[in-house]
Amino acid sequence: MPDAFKPAIALLAATAALPALAAGPARLRVEIRDASSRSVVPARVYLFDRQGKLHVPEGVIVYRKHQEEHFISGGSFDLALPAGGYTLAVERGPEYHRWSEELLLAEGEAKQIGVKLKRWISMNERGWYSGDLHNHRKPEEMPDLLAAEDLNLAPTLTDWIWEERAISRPPATTEAIRRIGATRAYSVLDKEVERLNHGPGAVDLLGLKTPIPFEGNWLYPPNDTFCRLAHDQGGYVDAEKITWRDVPALVAFGHVDFAGVVHNHFNRHGVELETDEWGMAPKDRPEYNTPRGMALWTLEVYYRFLNCGFRLPVSAGSASAVKAAPLGYNRVYVHLDRPFSYEDWFRALKEGRSFATNGPMLFLKVNGRLPGSTVDLPEGKTSRVKIEAEVQSVRPLESLEVLFKGRVVRKAQPSPSARHFQLSLDLPVGETGWIAARAFEQPDKTIRYAQTSPVYIRAGARSGIVADDARYFAAWMRREKEFYRKETRFQSPTHRDAMVELFDKAEAFYERLVAEGSGPAERSNP
Repeated sequence: MPDAFKPAIALLAATAALPALAAGPARLRVEIRDASSRSVVPARVYLFDRQGKLHVPEGVIVYRKHQEEHFISGGSFDLALPAGGYTLAVERGPEYHRWSEELLLAEGEAKQIGVKLKRWISMNERGWYSGDLHNHRKPEEMPDLLAAEDLNLAPTLTDWIWEERAISRPPATTEAIRRIGATRAYSVLDKEVERLNHGPGAVDLLGLKTPIPFEGNWLYPPNDTFCRLAHDQGGYVDAEKITWRDVPALVAFGHVDFAGVVHNHFNRHGVELETDEWGMAPKDRPEYNTPRGMALWTLEVYYRFLNCGFRLPVSAGSASAVKAAPLGYNRVYVHLDRPFSYEDWFRALKEGRSFATNGPMLFLKVNGRLPGSTVDLPEGKTSRVKIEAEVQSVRPLESLEVLFKGRVVRKAQPSPSARHFQLSLDLPVGETGWIAARAFEQPDKTIRYAQTSPVYIRAGARSGIVADDARYFAAWMRREKEFYRKETRFQSPTHRDAMVELFDKAEAFYERLVAEGSGPAERSNP
């Protein structure tokens, strides 16, 4: 070996003896596209390592509430990651299939993933537009969230009263309703008055043009005060759970526009069964203290209202930003026969052209008419009505049921793997009432179900009121009236008198329904 090479060889040998330099972290780049249109689309993303830690790129909306952790992507993202194993999952609301893949990243690797989200149903093309009525997300996030969740509409409860203090306040703006393109909109002056436990319950005041001040405390004034103020400015009242203490009183006096039957006790991770500690009505059957029973209990209360002659459309809400749920997990679909707008969507919801769901897509027609319609039948004779019900889902179905006045008149249980099912029947009807459909997916760690608003049946001048259901609410009102007579936390006797008077009048109203039994088909709320 020539002497001239010896220094270089010695240097190479010394270098080889040194520890190898680290290759550095892996790099992951992801692009999300609609499989059909091939356009880049926003979506909700879950990227977890083997230890269950969520990894997020810079500058994105991140959500961490209880078990729910995800971030929002505008359609593509990249980030550096330690070498190792990961699970990547992408979702875009219930109308798309979930996409997921296991990843193993090596040091220094640059990996590109192309996600193709497949839409299994297009509800907008069918004339149905989605909304989430219980939403606490930040107004500035809403355009990105609506797009990522493929959601059409969401009021934003920026004005939130908890017990007797403001958790958040509405923005200083005169632009109450904000539109995003042709098919998305949200509002930013909406209010929730939430006074639980020994308080009357929670009401969501939606579509507000100006803020409604809260001048009161945990027990005063009764919620009918806030309902009136919302209606005075053309807003709406959503009973986000129809099982709060005061809901039967509010319904009796025409203060409730929508009935929350798919509510925030249902989320991706399970079902919250607690009710008594929050101040809801007691569950009167042991089976209602189960995940499925929570849904059945809510629905039974709803059916009792319908059997008292009230026309209450179904609604849904997730309480995203508070609960372990993304925006739009629980949503209500509304059918429009005209182009989408915030105002027309709420008008159609008020008319009852809706179904509420956290999974299945549910469709109902009675004599060719959608929910919210009225089918007139001759009095004093039995007529046959044609009922068509259809359910579709991305997950296996458990049942599809048709109900008349709360009674299941047809139940279909498809094969264990079925994701689409239809049924039709000619039902003999000889009395005033209502027809609706509901569907359940096969249960897993949570319960997913859907409920339509009714098609109303009017048989002559008979009201069709079910006396037992009116008695149920009269007893409910007596229970609450006695509760508040004994309540020691009122700030003055006049405050107690106001609360007791509301329940006292509502009790008298339901007692009149019991006595009425049957009477004029059209009656006014007092």
